[in-house]
Amino acid sequence: TSAMDAAKSVRGALLLAAACAAAAVSGGFGSATAGITPAEVAAFLKPELTFMPDRLRADAAAGREAVGVGAWQAVARTLTGLQKLDCGHDAGIDGRVTLKERELLDATEAMLDAAAAGDALAMAGLGHLYLLGDECSPKRNLTWATHWLDGAAAQGQPDALAMLGFLAESRALPRLYNYTQHNPAAAAAGLTAGDIQQDGALGSASAAATAGRALYEVAVASGGSVLASMALGWKHANGFDVPASCPAAAAHYETAAQAAVAALDGRRQLTVEQGWLETHAETKTLLRPGKMENDGIDVAAVEHLDYCAHVGDVAGQVGMGHLYHSGAHGVPRDASAGRHWFRQAASRGDPMGHANLGLSLLRAGDGKAAIGPLRRAAKRNDPSGWAGLGYAYYYGLGLKRDPARAAKAIAAAARLGHLDAIYNLGVLALRGEGMPASVGKAFRFWNVAAEFQHPMAQLLVGRMKLHGLGVVKECRTALFFLSHAATQGPAVPHLMGQGLAAHQAGRPQRALMHYLLAAHMGIEQAMANTGFLYLHSMSQVQPSRAAAFRACAAEYLRLAAAAGSIDASVQLANLLSDSSQPLAARDVHLANELYSEAAQYGSPDAMFHLGYNYLKGRGVPRDLGKAWALLKDSGFSSRHAALRGTDAAAMAVARLLYEARLLLVFAALGGFVMATGAKGIPGGGGKVADWEDEAADDEFDDFD
Repeated sequence: TSAMDAAKSVRGALLLAAACAAAAVSGGFGSATAGITPAEVAAFLKPELTFMPDRLRADAAAGREAVGVGAWQAVARTLTGLQKLDCGHDAGIDGRVTLKERELLDATEAMLDAAAAGDALAMAGLGHLYLLGDECSPKRNLTWATHWLDGAAAQGQPDALAMLGFLAESRALPRLYNYTQHNPAAAAAGLTAGDIQQDGALGSASAAATAGRALYEVAVASGGSVLASMALGWKHANGFDVPASCPAAAAHYETAAQAAVAALDGRRQLTVEQGWLETHAETKTLLRPGKMENDGIDVAAVEHLDYCAHVGDVAGQVGMGHLYHSGAHGVPRDASAGRHWFRQAASRGDPMGHANLGLSLLRAGDGKAAIGPLRRAAKRNDPSGWAGLGYAYYYGLGLKRDPARAAKAIAAAARLGHLDAIYNLGVLALRGEGMPASVGKAFRFWNVAAEFQHPMAQLLVGRMKLHGLGVVKECRTALFFLSHAATQGPAVPHLMGQGLAAHQAGRPQRALMHYLLAAHMGIEQAMANTGFLYLHSMSQVQPSRAAAFRACAAEYLRLAAAAGSIDASVQLANLLSDSSQPLAARDVHLANELYSEAAQYGSPDAMFHLGYNYLKGRGVPRDLGKAWALLKDSGFSSRHAALRGTDAAAMAVARLLYEARLLLVFAALGGFVMATGAKGIPGGGGKVADWEDEAADDEFDDFD
């Protein structure tokens, strides 16, 4: 708990510093667009508070959907949106078919019937399912996949067109599975017969890129696809296969970001606060040789958390409350069970227990019962407690509706580093609820939240900068925030997570298909992982094509390195300096330049390889001093090293000697600390700047 409190304080201080800096900028990052009013900006952006009682949210959803969506349509849209299917927390246990699995099977059968009757969405959904597989339906069939995708594309279904564009551009099927098929969509994309080989595989890289881009553009024109929008946005942003154009890239990313934030809405509802979601760790995981441990929450971790909750550990109780409320990581969704654990933590005086209990009750519409826990959490300066009180005042749940007091309570949460509260202050500022309406103030609040990866804030800041809504138009800033918002949607984490799971399960082709999709959507880590799998895994699956796979690896590692991936730069340099390859395929001087640049960014892997080259005089003059310094800084190891024989033994001995030396230094330091009693060691104690917001009066005497 103390570590969590410390983390909150540090994060709060960072957020406050950023907010104060933003507030100091004259005119809110540029002069406002002449003549535009807050009401007009609000009508264009339509911002909403992150938190809404379940009943009000259900009413709003019912008003938006005049026609209900059937079960198979929902499944098909999940599949074509490259999102994860929900087959229940207990799927596959003891060979039983659970209720959730039965519902999914029924929906799939209905989708098959609809596809046979010519429904384009059903055909597109089946095409995605048979191509990629899913945890709920892991079997794949490439023949049926291409059959249904072609059928849907012939009717102009945008997601099917985008997927065919990806298959054409990446040449994934012939590369991974030696699978070729006649592609009727290629003719629709404007390819000539000479662009297509007799076996049906696209010929040159330029022809493949042309086919992919053409199909992406048709998909966008046919109604839009997240895959197509992100692929075209990345191409225009980097001048890849098209002229570089910031306005075109930002326009594509705007469409993708809006779809991503809308798709996040369902996931947000599973959390207690309906708020911002941390990016999945899988999206940042870079593959490396050897066995990779799973850093996620597995069954053992959930069982340990459950044990901690039952023995009275408040962190375990709050954690289990969140798992039950969201139905995550194999725990069945049960809001009442979640409230039970929050109540247990609250009974032990835990402010997070009080806050989450109050917020859960507030969502259920029981404002009267929610106010007590929220006030107790606020008294202990829990940011979620203050935010919950703000929502209670705003919606009039358990308290008389009072927008001014709502703004004050939410500002108190923002002062403590609550990211959703900072975003919500922007919504209130634009609407003029609880404070004077101000486009500039709304932008400043959203800009701070956007800088700290809040996807809803990133979308709004990007759109304001793109269209000049009360701020100066600035395309590069708009592109930055819109592209980041787009990547935070559920599609990218799902693709990256599936790729990582397949790699850990020893299924490189399945892993590559998912990483390739994310790579063609412009995800840097996916490009690096694609290069890694082509280089290290596919040559083992198909040894006769090792040279071709090395070329594929170089292609994607170059893209990742150009996007800023340090790890990809190191892997590409290893590829260029591999002494086992023909001389024409090597470029040791370029490899050393890549190592040197990566080392300047602090990469220990790059330091190791550059130090080894100085030791051996490979592409650089032999220099034992530089070699020792670089090897020492690298810890005498690299994740990508492939030393053998005496070189490997010598490096292992050097590492052991160096680690032993470090051990002696730490032992001496420990003896000094014990002898002196650690007197004179400086502490923190720095004063955190106050939240400078003239609208925030934090004194709530009636909360006693």
